[in-house]
Amino acid sequence: MSMNMRYTVTIHGRVQGVGFRPFVYRIAIANNLKGYVRNMGDGSVEIVVEGYEHDLEEFIHALRHDKPPLAAYECIDVKKGEGSGELFANFSIIESADASSTVEPSIPPDLAICDECLHELFNMHDRRHGYFFITCINCGPRFTMIRALPYDRANTSMAEFSLCDDCLKEYRDPLNRRFHNESIACHDCGPRLYLVDRNGKRVVAAAEDGDGDDNPIATASRLIEQGYIIAVKGIGGFHLITSAYDDDVISRLRKGKKRESKPLAVMARDVDAVREFAVMDEVEESILRSYARPIVLLRKSNNYNLSPLVSNLYTVGVMLPYTALHHLIFSMISLNALVVTSANVSDEPIIAEDDEALRLGFVDYLLIHNRRILNPCDDSVVIVNSSSPMIVRRARGYVPSPISIDAYSSRCILAFGAHLNVTISVLFKDKIVASQHLGDMDSLKAYTNLCSTVERFCKMLNVRPDVVACDLHPSIPTTSLAYTIAREYGCTVERVQHHHAHASTLLIEDGKRAGRGDMMVCIVCDGNGYGYDGNVWGGEVFLVDGSRYERVAHLMEQPMIGGDLAAYYPLRMVAGILYSSSVDGVEDYLYSKCNTLPYGRAEMDAILDIARKGRYMKTTSTGRVLDAISFLLGIVDRRGYEGEPAMLLESLAYGGDDMLKLEPRISNCTLDTRYLLEEIFCNMKRFYVRDLAYSAHMYIAKGLAALALDDAMRHGVDVIGISGGVAYNRIITHLIKRYVEEHGLRFIHNSIIPAGDAGLSIGQAYYTYINSNS
Repeated sequence: MSMNMRYTVTIHGRVQGVGFRPFVYRIAIANNLKGYVRNMGDGSVEIVVEGYEHDLEEFIHALRHDKPPLAAYECIDVKKGEGSGELFANFSIIESADASSTVEPSIPPDLAICDECLHELFNMHDRRHGYFFITCINCGPRFTMIRALPYDRANTSMAEFSLCDDCLKEYRDPLNRRFHNESIACHDCGPRLYLVDRNGKRVVAAAEDGDGDDNPIATASRLIEQGYIIAVKGIGGFHLITSAYDDDVISRLRKGKKRESKPLAVMARDVDAVREFAVMDEVEESILRSYARPIVLLRKSNNYNLSPLVSNLYTVGVMLPYTALHHLIFSMISLNALVVTSANVSDEPIIAEDDEALRLGFVDYLLIHNRRILNPCDDSVVIVNSSSPMIVRRARGYVPSPISIDAYSSRCILAFGAHLNVTISVLFKDKIVASQHLGDMDSLKAYTNLCSTVERFCKMLNVRPDVVACDLHPSIPTTSLAYTIAREYGCTVERVQHHHAHASTLLIEDGKRAGRGDMMVCIVCDGNGYGYDGNVWGGEVFLVDGSRYERVAHLMEQPMIGGDLAAYYPLRMVAGILYSSSVDGVEDYLYSKCNTLPYGRAEMDAILDIARKGRYMKTTSTGRVLDAISFLLGIVDRRGYEGEPAMLLESLAYGGDDMLKLEPRISNCTLDTRYLLEEIFCNMKRFYVRDLAYSAHMYIAKGLAALALDDAMRHGVDVIGISGGVAYNRIITHLIKRYVEEHGLRFIHNSIIPAGDAGLSIGQAYYTYINSNS
């Protein structure tokens, strides 16, 4: 019987850098097929196979159902035809095609070390025993070392390391786990580690250690255990590593990072070590163990034994080791937990360059390798809320995996986010590719990093934007950059209202699409966003119907005296909300607390004068109301980091009771928040602070749910969602979910897209697409 069939298969998705071509090779050989497989420049894989029809169908079945664990298909196109008569001598993996102008890339994210590599790492008979950069096709860096597509070694920072004979043999063997593993390396041919002091001088291990200067990991591990701060170059940048139990060294680290109170991440030896200081359920444990290995925000346990300086909240951010280097360090120390935080000054981009890390004056030693990091990338952060995971920061392990949308765009849309927790996103065809976390745009360094990321992303994805989307706010750096990029590419700018972008992320999560009659009521609550009326929004309810976003309800407008100063000094919000109250003793209280302001009584005089004259910005921000309550209850006087007063209030509220039992006061689709603060003010000496904190959460959650349910019932909408930074509040989100589901409606929140400002660029891109196709 002659060969008379040819199948040409094109597969899009996460199919490069995940062991896909060796998998295709094996199943082709198993089914007696001839032909080839190759990576394409657009991120897809092309397969041409010839053989008997039965064998070809078995091959397609295996292709669909037995794919490698890290592969993900978006679509499989199979073209069947008669054999052309072209004779393939065998089945082979051939050279990748060049990048094409058809933009449909799928760049793999960085992956945690796999069990097989971990076994080899500690196997004394393996040639990679103890090698810090051990990887295979199933694990290791991808995104952080890639320069361009296709994903081949020549297009990565590993191109600088020529393979030794043993590695080359593995690289060329289709049956080997390291076949075409672009990060393949070993002691002889791969990246090297060295330890230096803060002046850049090489450190040689003391003779009594028995390790010599060829094992800088052992020396660095000993120094960590002795209470030093070590800057360690990892996959996506430098980490600052020290003991998680030592108050003195953590205090010194905080001072150096200028991170007064914001929680620090912890890396635990294993899940048993995590249980020594935190509580986790099955969902949280599965996320901790996943190939993404993000930081997971876990509740502290009753036997919490880490330094109190690690976190001032009821949660602690925990991750497990995800590189060979992490595992080697833990194997050489007795500590079960380490502080592992990005090496940077607070809110600036993670440091990836050696010379910049050497300028960190507070670091004692640096453990550096000689592989360049092309795409710096922080650790991802995840929280489990109402039994469902929510990504807080989408970075290592997730970026740049595309987010599919139930739509198709003929134009490429580049979006910039807002001011805090900035990312950029590119929407094209039926997907959105979002960048890693880029931080807050409060410094020239952050802005420069944003500009370079835009350039790298456009080059790497081979895109040219047709439209640029940015926030509605006229005077933030990303708006300015959007117009600059638009001029450079000769394209238009679309400015997207902050909370419309948040709401749009829920449409993506729920698979809704413009023009299909889909409707949703979206609750969007956060700290601030520039509104169409020029005021600060942040406690909104929208009815979304196709491309129409109608603001149907919101929290009561409150004075935000001093603008952004009110976010840093919550007493300003208390004064603005209560100055006109009929409750006795308000003014005396305000003056009794004026020492928390930089200029004391004179500043309070000015605040109340502005309040009486009505010369202030108004805000509906949920975050600012929570800040004011946090101040009233004596939790915080001044904000140390974004969202701190509200998060401390949530921490205190856990275990409290709703002693106030307030029913929401709603008038003209507006929730009265002054009433809430008046009740708390009047009852501060009557109830426990914890109970008042919980009562505040209950009132806000019931009120927002009532506003959303009223509009949903009126318009026949069956789904209500919540987005914005407040959605991470476990108490508020859980309560709203309960109220919505009690009324028979479906409730959703963000999951794969960050609910906070880190997801804004994704929402902006989708909103722009919706409105350009309406």
